[in-house]
Amino acid sequence: MVQVDGPARNGDVASDLTRPSLDPPEVKRILASWLADHPDALVGAATGSGLPTSVPPELGLSGYGQEERSILDLVVPDDTTTVTDAFVSALGRGFCITTVRLASNPDRPVLLHYVDLRSEHGVVLRLMAPATTGSKERRLSSQELAPTRPRVGFMTKDEVATIIGVDEATTLMLGWSAQEMIGRRSLSFIHPEDHLRAIDNWMGRRSNRATRLGTVRLRYLCQDGTWLWLETSNEFSEQADGSEVVSTQLIDISSEMAASEALQRSESLLRLVTDTVPVGLFHVGTLGEVSFVNPVAQRLLGQEPAGTASGLWAQLAPARGCELDAAMERVLAEGTALSLDIEFEPADTGVRSSCQVSLQPVTDHGRTAGVLGCIVDVTELRQIADTDALTGVQSRRAIMQALEQELALGGNRVAVLYVDLDDFKPVNDQHGHGAGDRVLAGVAHRLMEAVRPGDHVGRLGGDEFLVVCPGCEAPGVMAIGRRIQALLAAPAVIDGHRLTTGASIGISCGRPGVTAEELVAEADVAMYRAKHDKGGPPVLLPVGVEQVTTEAGPPA
Repeated sequence: MVQVDGPARNGDVASDLTRPSLDPPEVKRILASWLADHPDALVGAATGSGLPTSVPPELGLSGYGQEERSILDLVVPDDTTTVTDAFVSALGRGFCITTVRLASNPDRPVLLHYVDLRSEHGVVLRLMAPATTGSKERRLSSQELAPTRPRVGFMTKDEVATIIGVDEATTLMLGWSAQEMIGRRSLSFIHPEDHLRAIDNWMGRRSNRATRLGTVRLRYLCQDGTWLWLETSNEFSEQADGSEVVSTQLIDISSEMAASEALQRSESLLRLVTDTVPVGLFHVGTLGEVSFVNPVAQRLLGQEPAGTASGLWAQLAPARGCELDAAMERVLAEGTALSLDIEFEPADTGVRSSCQVSLQPVTDHGRTAGVLGCIVDVTELRQIADTDALTGVQSRRAIMQALEQELALGGNRVAVLYVDLDDFKPVNDQHGHGAGDRVLAGVAHRLMEAVRPGDHVGRLGGDEFLVVCPGCEAPGVMAIGRRIQALLAAPAVIDGHRLTTGASIGISCGRPGVTAEELVAEADVAMYRAKHDKGGPPVLLPVGVEQVTTEAGPPA
């Protein structure tokens, strides 16, 4: 922050000029001496009320650069308070020194002196010089004080809002001459879209009889055809003849409005981006309050934005909602990112979506200020990963996952069939891999015809398939195995060739505590026993007859 300097420093013109008992010639001499050391300084003067005025000729400063505009029109907005404080201080102490920044060159500090010479010359003298001197590029020139648009102007209007007077600042702000403005209704200079707001503000006088109305922000037409945002306030005063005259203050807020409009555009762009990205986004604060949910997240969650994080998962299974709540609390407490795989099935749609939920801490100066959630619908990707591209049945990963889930639900009533094609290698060797691929696709199709609704069919790789039959015990699974074997025994016609492969099938049944890998290994051993007796029926490996390892192979 720019601070007003305290006591004057040795060699400052302010301390010299405010010594007691200085006669006018001595004042001129001190000024001439200081200005000789600061040839790049600009001088000006103000009345005791702060209005700019001419430098008295008797001070002999006509040969120096002079600036008659108000210093408030020259400095950056943040320094207007500093200038005002310095001026008031000079009125009380006789002098004041401060550093300010010019609006035309805010990176370059300027030293501002105020010296109260009202008792001798009727003015407060103002001297401006670079805060750093001694190099040519640091000189303060009148070019740096190129005309700047005033920020505050005044106009007077009669009781029907006809302009009857404007000050110079208003003409500089808008570019119109006083003659061009006087006699016209003020509404003619206001943007059509702002007319209603302007009229409402003006008519407020009729209802509350307030001397001064509240401020209103309006766009005023400039002479060059552009529009300038001005904050307008009207003060009514009654004349001796009973009529009213309105004094209107106009404050230039174009920079503020430009920044506000830029922020609105940025927010609109951000909203457009978040609304159109193909992922769900939401933000949760430190107290669990939901501040933002984009449309994709709403669709996946199946509801409008909820007030709390727990409300977001209202349509999820309780266990999954608790899992997300716990993850959210951990991210907030530890400031670490987490990812979860969740299946969403909103009650209103009944459509299940496989999603990956990423929770990222939002930090502010090293402190976790909330959680940004990202929901990516990976249903299609997972379907691709879970589907064997050649045959259309489940992939190895998917069929093993299905088996694990069925065992978890009812382990002692789950059966698996390990299906391995017979004489498949000659098909590839004699007719090519294209023919072999078509045979495999046909086998997958026949397997799907042979199994029951709710059974799972997957390809383990090569010419090996796995069928998972939940809720099925030994007699039932043997019947399924024989049906599969019969369907696969029928020849397939490929490019006019009748190709027969057949299949060897091994079966194993679940029991409490058995794992998916153990059950498949047992069925694999049973399949090799069936292959040993080529063309024989499916083999069911009796549980407990022999110890089976996961490293299955043909019997010795």
